[in-house]
Amino acid sequence: MGVGAGAHDLKHRRHQEARVPDADGASLAAMYLYGDVLESVVERVPAADLAATARVSREWLRAVRAALRRRQRRLPWLVVHLQGPRGVGGGGGLRCAAAYDPCSGAWLAVPAPPHRHATPSHVRLLRGARGDRVCALSLSGLAVAADPLGTTAGCVAPMDAPGVWRVDPVFAAVGDRVVALGGACRLALADGGDAAAVEVHEAGAGWTACDPMPDPLRDSAAATWLSAAATDQRVYLVERTTGWASWFDPANRRWGPTRRLGPDAAVTTWGVAPGRVGDAKERLVLFGAKRADKEAECTVVVQAWEVDGDTLEQTPSASSDAMPPELSERLFPRDDTDDDDDEEEELDDRSLSIGVCGNAAGGYVYNAAEPANGAVLYELWEEGKAKGSATAVARWDWVPCAPVVQAQPLGRAILACSPVGLDELALAVGARGPR
Repeated sequence: MGVGAGAHDLKHRRHQEARVPDADGASLAAMYLYGDVLESVVERVPAADLAATARVSREWLRAVRAALRRRQRRLPWLVVHLQGPRGVGGGGGLRCAAAYDPCSGAWLAVPAPPHRHATPSHVRLLRGARGDRVCALSLSGLAVAADPLGTTAGCVAPMDAPGVWRVDPVFAAVGDRVVALGGACRLALADGGDAAAVEVHEAGAGWTACDPMPDPLRDSAAATWLSAAATDQRVYLVERTTGWASWFDPANRRWGPTRRLGPDAAVTTWGVAPGRVGDAKERLVLFGAKRADKEAECTVVVQAWEVDGDTLEQTPSASSDAMPPELSERLFPRDDTDDDDDEEEELDDRSLSIGVCGNAAGGYVYNAAEPANGAVLYELWEEGKAKGSATAVARWDWVPCAPVVQAQPLGRAILACSPVGLDELALAVGARGPR
């Protein structure tokens, strides 16, 4: 009878071999982790490391894909594009970015792509139902980043500049069309030109002029004063201080109803984001911020309402959802300097401003005047899981400020959100390799 090695001896021998340094560490790891065990381990790997994990072997790549499929519906990542002060690094200042993974609760530093030069000051944000992108507008054209993290030097497809020269426009991607709304340079307008001009770009057809913004939005026809949200069919605009709102359908070149949103007359600043998806009707989530009573736990109250996308009216039976006071207090810290000064309090009301970016799963609310304060993640109810009173927000959570913003407090921060997949992560970490 021959002499064989027992299972215990084989396992002991493999462990002994694993202790010996081996350049092919990936193959050793693959030897011990496979099947259900591997998938269970991969599920606990932060998303920022999944790109490196997927490069170990084909087995590990399959495990990464399986883990991503099993995760709960994916919230969008918060992406911060930071442009340094003018003069830092030359030109308009060096640009860098960071991305927040809501699953692991960690920030990922995004390296600049090769051959990236100083970014000019006219870089803007393009809202889109499939994810926000940064874009650069110049006299020669409009270049839209090819990925949500801005890691590639190229763009989706270069386009000509809009027919009207714009300095602070709202850009939105609706389906395969790009819409430019308002923000026109008044000094460059021709006779009869309109600062609230609207143009739609279609592949092969270029830019087409459409009806300008409705009258209630014309005095605030710039990205600075408007909150925008894009869906697969429309782009929605809300005037930040007055609450006047309307929507534009680029496929049919028409504007919808214009309405002053008024769930709470005390609200002094508004923001809008796409709402839940579950039926044929589009929905929005409307955010409002107002000063709290002096006896309240926080200085600012932030509330959310669900709004019908067609009529711009509050969804029947929907109630408002208030952000927890401890979170709103961190977004808008209490100012202890002379709280009794009415004039200073009035100034604070005028300067109060919220920013919102999100999609049908959720998004982020932040202090638009002080983005370095951090942000608050919100998650929307999934269709069919909402309780009898159709509230909009199921969960609030704190998001700390990105380290890159803390390192450059004078930089210009552009906050966006987008789903981030394995391909985008591979681009972001490819320059530095596995961690």
